[in-house]
Amino acid sequence: MPTVLRKSGFSFKINIHDHEPMHVHVWKQGRQVLINFEDTVSMRKNYGMNQNEIRQAINIVVENQEFLQVKWREIYG
Repeated sequence: MPTVLRKSGFSFKINIHDHEPMHVHVWKQGRQVLINFEDTVSMRKNYGMNQNEIRQAINIVVENQEFLQVKWREIYG
């Protein structure tokens, strides 16, 4: 799963064998949250992050939504 963005201690990854909707796997210190970003940005599933970390990750996805969409299309065409 390639890392497409690193920011504020988070790693943002897009799995090359994944599925729609557009989403990113966000990792920090062994914890993960999945965030959808195709049209609107929203948390899909949480694996151990606290609310502050989730909020930070969502804000970073919002700030980089177009970039992440480009990366998704590079992987999936």
